[in-house]
Amino acid sequence: MLFALGGLFNFVFAGVTGIMLATVPVDIHVNNTYFVVGHFHYVIYGAATMGVYAAIYHWFPKFTGHMYYEGLGKLHFLLTFVGTNLNFFPMHPLGLMGMPRRVSSYDPEFAFWNVIASLGAFLLGVSIIPFLLNLVSSWVRGPKSPANPWNAIGLEWLLPSPPPAENFEEHVPTVISGPYGYGTGRPLVEHQAEIERTLLQA
Repeated sequence: MLFALGGLFNFVFAGVTGIMLATVPVDIHVNNTYFVVGHFHYVIYGAATMGVYAAIYHWFPKFTGHMYYEGLGKLHFLLTFVGTNLNFFPMHPLGLMGMPRRVSSYDPEFAFWNVIASLGAFLLGVSIIPFLLNLVSSWVRGPKSPANPWNAIGLEWLLPSPPPAENFEEHVPTVISGPYGYGTGRPLVEHQAEIERTLLQA
C-alpha cells in the first residue's frame, strides 16, 4: 500500500509538471532543459516503477507461499521514496535555471542542485539492497503465507499459496458476486465458506 500511495503522489507531481510543459509560454523556456528530464523520470520511475514494486509486494505471498518481512519492506519504501524525490525534484529548479539536458558537465551555479540529485541517486541505489534481501530471505525462510493474506476477493485468493499447477483441478467455483463486491459481505462464489474452511485446514 505504501508503494501504491507513494507512486500516486509522484504521479500527481509528474502530472502538474506535465501541464506546465504543455503550456507554450513555459515550454519555450524549459524545452531541452533538465525540467523535461525531471518530469520524465517522475513519470517513469516515480510512478511506474513504484507501481511495479507495489505489485511485487502484493503478489509475493501468493506466488511464493511465504510472507515477506514487513520491516524490510518499509525500509525499502522509505529509501526509494526519499531517494526518488531527492534525485528527480532538483532537476526541475535546474531546468528553470536553464541547465540544458544531455551535457557531461555543468556550470558552478548548478552544483548545489546536482549534488542533491546525486545523493538521491545514491539512495536509490542503496534501496535495492533491502529489497533483494527481503525477497531472498522471505522466499527461503519467511513465515508461511495464508491463502488470502489481504482479505481480497477474486478466485486466485481461494487457492492455497502458492497455487497448484492445475489451479482448481476438477471443480471451478461458480462466481455469484458482482464485479464490485468489496465491502458487501456477500460471498464471491458458491460454497465459499466451505472452500475457506478447507484452506484453513490445509
